[in-house]
Amino acid sequence: MPSLPDNGEPIYSQLLSALESDISAGRLPAGFRMPTQRDLARALGISAGTVTKAYAEAERLGLVQGQVGRGTFVSGRET
Repeated sequence: MPSLPDNGEPIYSQLLSALESDISAGRLPAGFRMPTQRDLARALGISAGTVTKAYAEAERLGLVQGQVGRGTFVSGRET
């Protein structure tokens, strides 16, 4: 589970930053299946919409790739 920094940014942005950090550090390797949006929201005590927004932004940035019916997976990115 990501640790959300309390830095005054919107929660989705905090989650996105945590995902970026975990992917860069190798804690979330390429191909890793991310938790479902509902499961992650429940675990972090935030809304599913917030997780959806963070996942969408992570996908736009090429960090993850969503596959309908399969889940969301960490992309293989060159750093």
